[in-house]
This record gives sequence, structure tokens and C-alpha cells, in this order.
Amino acid sequence: MDFKPKNRDWVKNAAIVFLAVLLVLTFFSNTIMNRSLPEVATQSVSSGSITAKVRGTGTVTAAGIHTVKADQTREIRAVMVKAGQEVSAGDVLFILGEGESAEIEQAQETLRSLQMSYQRAAAGIPYYSYAAEEHEIAKAKEELKAAENKVEQLQKFAPQELPLDQMAAAKQELIDARAEFAAATENLEQKKEVVALIDKIRTVQDALDEYEWLVGKLETELQDAIDFPEPMGRILELQEELENARKRLAEAQEKRKELGDPGISSADAEAALKDAQERYDDAETAVAAAIAKTEAIQAVIDEIMATSSEYKEAVAARKAAEETLYSLQTALEQKKIIDSRSQSLSYIDLSDLSQQIEKAKQKLADLSGGEENQITAKVSGTVQSVEVLAGETKAKGDVLANIEVPDMGYTLSFTVTNDQARRLKVGDSATVSNYYWGNSVKATLSSIRVDPKNPQTNKILSFDLEGDVNAGSELTISVGQKSANYDLIVPNSAIRSDANGKFVLKIESKSSPLGNRYIARRVNVEVLAEDDMNSAVTGDLQSWGEYVITTANAPVKSGDMVRLADNN
Repeated sequence: MDFKPKNRDWVKNAAIVFLAVLLVLTFFSNTIMNRSLPEVATQSVSSGSITAKVRGTGTVTAAGIHTVKADQTREIRAVMVKAGQEVSAGDVLFILGEGESAEIEQAQETLRSLQMSYQRAAAGIPYYSYAAEEHEIAKAKEELKAAENKVEQLQKFAPQELPLDQMAAAKQELIDARAEFAAATENLEQKKEVVALIDKIRTVQDALDEYEWLVGKLETELQDAIDFPEPMGRILELQEELENARKRLAEAQEKRKELGDPGISSADAEAALKDAQERYDDAETAVAAAIAKTEAIQAVIDEIMATSSEYKEAVAARKAAEETLYSLQTALEQKKIIDSRSQSLSYIDLSDLSQQIEKAKQKLADLSGGEENQITAKVSGTVQSVEVLAGETKAKGDVLANIEVPDMGYTLSFTVTNDQARRLKVGDSATVSNYYWGNSVKATLSSIRVDPKNPQTNKILSFDLEGDVNAGSELTISVGQKSANYDLIVPNSAIRSDANGKFVLKIESKSSPLGNRYIARRVNVEVLAEDDMNSAVTGDLQSWGEYVITTANAPVKSGDMVRLADNN
């Protein structure tokens, strides 16, 4: 009897279709579930330093005003200054007494014109801010660090052991070599400056010796011309030559005084320069050797990792980041050199105008009958107000002008909460965070007093300022405790609180057949210190490899599944 096999193909086909449908439904159900989960942004837990600061903004005010008064009843023939003008001690403020009006007015106009030219030139001196370039460099450094971390991460999962310890040692050797090269470069520049100063002193001293000899010679010739009568024309000629020689001698003496004492002999300075050059050459060689060593080890690593396309891309990204950072740093250094040259030329022009002003002042003083017919500034500062007009007669004691005196200091105040004030004490040093021009400004907390407008909740902080500031400027001050290192640092946006205290939500990862699942877990923390961006905490966290939630598009609680934002 023949037996026909049963037809079971339809059963097999049905099973395949059923499994396919089940797989598709499972995939889409997971996808839909993922899309329904809260989307969160995260940031890694780190370690480092925190500087708790109190910040505020206020307007600079002058701590002192100098009042210029008439010391006798006199007619004010000419007013040499106006409100807002900067003056130095000894500058002529007012002209008194008699003189040829036309000549005085002409000399006055010449002096005023020169002073205005000086002020315009001073105002036109370029001051450069490199904040934008430094910001780009900082970003480039962060990108390079990220690229380096990517390469190192891939190396940790290499198919065979890599010489990572050797690379770490070589990198440290390169860092040390570059640090020594930087120190050697600075030392070399200092030694060059000393040698240049000594050369300049030698030149000035030679001129000084020559003028001293010339003055002695002319004094002898003049005395001989007087003792053994010579024509009056010759005597007058010798007197003029002697006067000019003494003037040049005085200028050379002043210049020599300005140069000071280098504190080292010429031979010792040359020897020090030679040693500095040798140190520089050795440091340069050491850097080259360290770079070659690092590149050789990197070549071994690259060869081992050559089969990984992801690693190749990471290495290429790191190299691109290095080149970008180098280009930005080089461009900034070149820009600073060009800007420095531009400023130097401007200061040369200012120096020339200053000399012309001194000559114009002397001429005006001579026309006005000397110092007794002038009122000069006894302090340096900015004219706040002028209380007299040319042609008026002022009695003894009358106020003629008010001068804002920087040497008497500037102050700045702003309001803070009582809690912020409790962190501070009088005498704390502060920093100015929004001042990018001129010399640095030093701020010291001088008083903490109750705010009369809000006595229950606020205090007023007052600071003494030192440096290149002007009344009316608005500055932002930061003051607080010194920086301290902490094991656990999280963003301020990650800190949450409820009835049980402060906590963060860290991310836990679990594997599943369809990929990783991310779960938020509560970790109770205690905040030790905080600044504008981050907080130092204690809690059940690790400073490496753990992430905390900073923001979410929906409420999240401990135990909830979440999905990470694209940039996470």
C-alpha cells in the first residue's frame, strides 16, 4: 500500500507569517513606547574645583574731590581747563595778573590746541580685546579634548594590548618638556632685555660723559673770556653754548636716572644670556625629542588599530582639532604682535605732544609773569566743574574748580541678600569680571551695612577700587571664598529638592534584546559649595562614568524609564 506524505507546507508558511507579524508588532510597540518616554538631557558627574562667589553690578564713584580755591582776590584773565578734562599736578588751571593780552591769548590758544590734540591722540590709542579669540580657542581646546577622549575610549577596547602606559608617560614627558621650553623662552627674553638695557645705559652714559666734559670746557673758556676781556659777542656766544650744553647734560642725567641700575655687570649679563640661550636650545631639543617619541608610540597604536574604521575617523578628528587649535593660537599671537606695534607708535606720538605741551606751558608762564600769576593743579585727576569765567574777579576763598582725584580712590556698591552677605567679611579681595581694557582693577570689600530700603532681607556691600577706572563706569564685582577641590561636582540644573531634602536623578542603563533601556534613579545629596554653574555634593555617585539629568521635557521621578536627547 502506498502512503502519501501529509501536506504540511501551509502550516510552516503560517508559522513564518505569524512570527514575522509578531516581530514587527514588537518592534513598533517598543518604538512607540520609546517615543512616549520623557526626553532628558544629561551631564556627567565630575571632580574639580568650586569657587563660591557673590556677584553684583554697580556704578563707580569717586571717593574724593579736591576743591581749587582762590588764595587772593584777583582777576581771572584766562581759564585753561574745562569740565571733563584730565589734568596732572602742576598743570595750569587759571591765568592771573597782567601781560600782553594778544600774546597771552595766542599762547593760551596754542596750549589748548596741543592739549586737545593730546587728548584726541590718547583717546585714539587702540585698546584691544581678545575675548572672542580666546573664546574660540577655549572651544577648540574642548573639541580637542573630546576628540582625544574618543580615541582613548576606542583604544581601551582594542583587540590586543596597546602601549597606552608608554603613551601616557610620553605625553607627560612632552608636557614637562613644553613647560621647560616656555620657562626657558621667558628666561631668555628677560636676559635679552637686561643686555639691551645695559647697552642703552652705556650709550646714555657715553653721552652724559661727553656733555659733562663739554660743560667743563665751556665754563673754563667763558671764565677765560671774562678774565682776559674778549669781545662781548664772543662772551655771549659762549654763554649760549654753555646754557645749551647744560640743558643737554640735564636731559642726559634725567634719562640716565630713568634707566636705573640693572643690578648686574655687562660681563655677567652676557654670561647669563649665553646660559639662557643654551637652556633654550636644550629645551627646544627636548621638545622635539618628546614629540618624536610620542609620534612613534602613536604610530604603533595606529598600526594595531588600523583595522578599525571608527578609530581612523577618531584619529582624523583629533588631528583636525589639533590643527584648528594651533591655527587659532598662532593667529592670536600674530594679532597681539601687530596690535602691540600699533600701540607703541601711538605712544610715541603722545610723547612728542607731551613735550610740545611742556614748552607751550613754559612760554605761557613767561608771558603771564611767572608762577605767581598762575593757579596750578595740586593734584592729578579729572576736572568735575569750573566755577569761574575769564574776566571775572574772585575773592580769596572763592571756589574756582572741583577736581575728581583718582589717587584718593574710587568706590562701588551693590545690594545682596543677607544669606550672601553672611559668606563674606570686610577685607575680602574681589575681582572685576567685565573689565577688558586698560590695567587690571583691584577691588576690596570695605564695608557691609544694612540696606535702608530692605533692612530685613538685604545688605549693601561697598568696595574700594584701585586701578584704571573712571567715575560713572559700570562694573561687575565677584567676591567670595577661595577655590576648593571636591570629589563630586554636578550642574546646578541637576539639583532637585522635595520634603526629604536635595537629590539628583542619575541614569542607569539596562540591556534588552532591542537595545539599552535608561532608568532614572534618585540619589540623595548634600550641597557643599556652589558657583554660577556647578555644585559640589556628597552622595552615592561616582566622579567618572555616571550621568545626572539636567533637564526633561516632562516630569520624571525615580524609577521612570526615559530616553536620552539626541545630543546625549
